[in-house]
Amino acid sequence: PRQSFVMVKGAARLLPAEEPPPAEPPPAEPPCQAPGQQEQHLHLMMQLLRPQDAIRLAVRLESVRPRRVRYLLVVRPEEAGAEAETALLGVDFAHEGATHCTLGMVLPLWSDTQVFLDGDG
Repeated sequence: PRQSFVMVKGAARLLPAEEPPPAEPPPAEPPCQAPGQQEQHLHLMMQLLRPQDAIRLAVRLESVRPRRVRYLLVVRPEEAGAEAETALLGVDFAHEGATHCTLGMVLPLWSDTQVFLDGDG
């Protein structure tokens, strides 16, 4: 199935199938990022998932290592009522142009889960 995303300042959000993409022009790419690199990263991250899963939100994180690229994903199955199967995934790319990524964290979100992210934004 085709998935459509809106990307703004290092974050991507899945668009529902019936919602058309926004008419506004895409934001300018950060100077350190090649055009289309986020789309390539999203494509590679989707290959890590099961066929029934979808990325609901992808956010590029700051990394302690200067070349490493990290993302935090919110993932859940596409079928209705699957909210109980939502998980946070941490995905790493060794560098900006890497052709594969690794899964560094899997955190299932239960109804009583509280997540606290540390940092300045």
